[in-house]
Amino acid sequence: MTGKLREDLFEGADPNIGVTAPRGTTKARIERAALQLFARHGMDGVSIKQIAEACTISDGAMYRHFKSKDALARQMFEAIHARLLELVASTIKPDASLEDTVHAVVAAYCELAEADPAQFTYHLTHRNYFIAASGDGGADPSSVMAACVADAMARGEIPAGDPELAAAMALGLVMQPAEYRIFGRIKQPMTELIPVFTAAIMAVLRAA
Repeated sequence: MTGKLREDLFEGADPNIGVTAPRGTTKARIERAALQLFARHGMDGVSIKQIAEACTISDGAMYRHFKSKDALARQMFEAIHARLLELVASTIKPDASLEDTVHAVVAAYCELAEADPAQFTYHLTHRNYFIAASGDGGADPSSVMAACVADAMARGEIPAGDPELAAAMALGLVMQPAEYRIFGRIKQPMTELIPVFTAAIMAVLRAA
């Protein structure tokens, strides 16, 4: 997408809050500085030196906490990825309906998008890079959605088809608006749109 990232989405973040490290530690400050820079410029557009300068430490101090920029980037990505799954898993009941699961997955993405825009933007823009590099998508909200869709198809709740395709179509209804919000084309907070996204996804799944 062309356009400029909304800088206001990244303003006001506490520089002492990292992704995996305890609040206030040097490691947490490194993670937050890297996260902000990666979200704005992409991992490949940021150097170790820039990260060190952003959190006012030396390059050498960086390497005492992370062996490389890639190691830092991957550790943060995997932690955010796991957090999304935890957000979904914590709200889904064993006997949840398809609509309940859709709502839980949508809410997980939307809540992270508003609670920590830098984390969300970084995950959104780097997911394909890390998944392609590892060759393993792992357990994440998209796999939860695909499994639930497959079950719903088996029950005859929605038309039979390819559950992975249906899940991809469903999540696209959230991910594209999320990208539009990052670039300022949608002003409304994502959390306010959870019911809209849920209804739209259910309509797509029932019509597929």
